[in-house]
Amino acid sequence: MGNGQSVKTVNLEGVFEHTVFDDGEIAKITRLYSELGIDGILNCLLPMPILPLILSWLRDQGQREGMSGDVTIDQIVYLLDTLHPRQSLDNKRDLAWRLYDGDGDGRISKSDLTVLYGYILPAAKVSTHQVLAERVLAPFPDRVVKKDTFPEILSDERLYDLFTRSI
Repeated sequence: MGNGQSVKTVNLEGVFEHTVFDDGEIAKITRLYSELGIDGILNCLLPMPILPLILSWLRDQGQREGMSGDVTIDQIVYLLDTLHPRQSLDNKRDLAWRLYDGDGDGRISKSDLTVLYGYILPAAKVSTHQVLAERVLAPFPDRVVKKDTFPEILSDERLYDLFTRSI
């Protein structure tokens, strides 16, 4: 493998059991995983500015579940499945909510959005990220977004644009 990563041997068959992937897409993901590892799959299939945030979230999720914090093929397949054009907007919105609510406290706060903008706009200063976060949150009570008001900051059209990728 070109990136120096070792590929863990896993039964990929079960990983794809409840996904929208067709046989060709499963073969492509499996081949890329065998040849390039997880980083290769991500860089090849998900070249997007928010990718570092997604990887951080996946690692944190793994650590919360008692795993090492390494991103697993199961997590990558979940991510690719959720981002797939045939996947529902509800599933995409759930992923977006989890990413935006970075600390997992059930609300999107200034600190959550500041971190998010840090990934999306890495060249900008933290103060710029904070100003953007304040502008987004200004119309909301207590300057936080709850799950039921989340569509007000991320419309269906924008959600589809941000969280849809073909394999």
